Amino acid sequence: MLEPVQHPVIAQLQAELASYPRRHGYYQLELVAILRLRQAGATQDEILNRLYKRWAAHDADAAYRLAAQPIRPPVLAEPSPSWDDYEYDSQDAHEALAYELKGGSGIGHTTDTIPQGKANELASRFFALFHAPRAYRGLGLGDPFYVFEQGVVLLDIEHAGCFLIIEGD
Repeated sequence: MLEPVQHPVIAQLQAELASYPRRHGYYQLELVAILRLRQAGATQDEILNRLYKRWAAHDADAAYRLAAQPIRPPVLAEPSPSWDDYEYDSQDAHEALAYELKGGSGIGHTTDTIPQGKANELASRFFALFHAPRAYRGLGLGDPFYVFEQGVVLLDIEHAGCFLIIEGD
């Protein structure tokens, strides 16, 4: 029920991001329709669970778990946090996305990846696709072979989108 949306703004963003490659990483950018899930009565957590299944790097995670044995066995009794624990104010999430797209010394790079004005524009164009979105950050969608997952997942009534920067050192 998570149907990809072929939106011209997403295609334009992807084309522009190709001009600003990450030093050691990649961008993850997609828009999907979630209105049917909402109409079927799915909760926000249920929708986020489905988005996690779609966007997380499961194959890489499985390979990583084989390559790096856990320090201690998992404790199954540990409670799972609600996705609400990862929700951010939309304006704060917008500012963080623009900052992370820029790169530079604030995230340990010697130079900016994207000029600040362009990073702000890219973030604004992504956010403009949503009406009164709920914003989430740090959902653990990144590839475990990379160190950092930055960016945002947005949900409104009709759509969900991810705009992530997956990057290593």
